[in-house]
Amino acid sequence: MADILTQDEIDASLSAADGTSEAKKTPEAQRIVTSYDFKHPARVNKDQLRTLENLHDNFARLLSCTFSGAMRAVVDVDTAFVDQTTYAEFIMSLSNPSCSYQFTLGPTNGQAILDFAMPVTFAFVDRIFGGKGSSQGVEARQMSQIEMGVVAKVVKRVVEDLEATWEPILRVEISDIELETNPEFMQITAASEIVILLAFEVRSANASGLVSLCYPFFTLESILPRLGQQTYVRARGGNRDEILASNRQRLTKTGVPVVAELGRGTLSVGEARRAKVGDVLLLETHTDEPSVLFVDERPKFLGLPFAGPHGKKTVKIAEVIDPADEEVYVNRSRPTPRLAAR
Repeated sequence: MADILTQDEIDASLSAADGTSEAKKTPEAQRIVTSYDFKHPARVNKDQLRTLENLHDNFARLLSCTFSGAMRAVVDVDTAFVDQTTYAEFIMSLSNPSCSYQFTLGPTNGQAILDFAMPVTFAFVDRIFGGKGSSQGVEARQMSQIEMGVVAKVVKRVVEDLEATWEPILRVEISDIELETNPEFMQITAASEIVILLAFEVRSANASGLVSLCYPFFTLESILPRLGQQTYVRARGGNRDEILASNRQRLTKTGVPVVAELGRGTLSVGEARRAKVGDVLLLETHTDEPSVLFVDERPKFLGLPFAGPHGKKTVKIAEVIDPADEEVYVNRSRPTPRLAAR
C-alpha cells in the first residue's frame, strides 16, 4: 500500500517543483542583449582604441608646444574624443571652406586627413602678422595665398610631431601633403567606410577650436595588430643607457670632413681682380704658427703641418682647442694681406 503524504510533505514537494521551474527560467531572464549598429560597425576593438588614444595623447602635448611657439603664447591642447564613424559623417562635420590637409601615411601607403578649425587657423594668421591671436570678427572665407603660406609653416611642424607620435609603434613617413579648402573634394575612401576620428581641443587666450585627425580603417588595418597595450608599453620602455650606447657606436663609424687651415687673410675685390698667375699672396700667418684643424667646419685642434710619405701633406696634432675658445678661431680677424711683387 502506497504511503500517504502529509500536508507538510506535499507543500515541500510543490516548493521544490517551483524552484526547479524558476531555475530553468533564470538564464532566459538574465540574458544580456547588446544592440549592434550595422551602419557603424566596430572595426577597431576597445583595447586598440585605447592604445590609439594613449598614443595620440603625446601628439596633443607636442601640438601644445608647436602651437605655443607659433602663437608666442601659452596654448593648451587636449584630446577631446576618439570615435569610430563613417567617412561621410566626418566630411559633413567639416566647415566649408575648411583648412584640411590630406596626406599619405607610410609605410601603409594609406591616406589620412588633418583638419584645422577655421577659428584656430585665422588665430594663427592674426598672431603671426602681429595681432593678438584672435579670430573674432573674421567671416567664414577662403584663405588667401599669403595666409596659406603662413599656415603651411605651422603644418610642417605639426606633421613632424605626428611622425614622432607614431615612433613608438613604427617609423612612419608622411608624404603627398595637399591642402583642400572644400571638404567635398577629399575622396580618400568610400563614404560608407569606417574611419577612426581623433579630435583635439585647442585653447588659447583669444581663440579656441578643434584639430581633427581622421584615419580610414584600411589605412590602419596593417598597424592594428601592433596596437596592443603590451606592444606599446614595450616600445615606449627600454634601457636608455643601452640606446645611447648603441647610438654612440653607430656615430663612431660616421665619416666627417677634416680641413687644415695653413693660413688666413682677407683680400679686397680690387686686389683680387689685379692678381695674376705667379703673384705671391702675403698672409699674416707665420711659418712656425700651428695650423687650425676644422672638423665638420668647427675648429677642434691645432696641428703642425709637414710633408708625409708618398707626397701627401700631413698634420700632427699639437693641441686640442678648448670648446670655449672655438669662436675665437672662427671669428678671429687678421690684417689685410697684400700682393707681393714678383
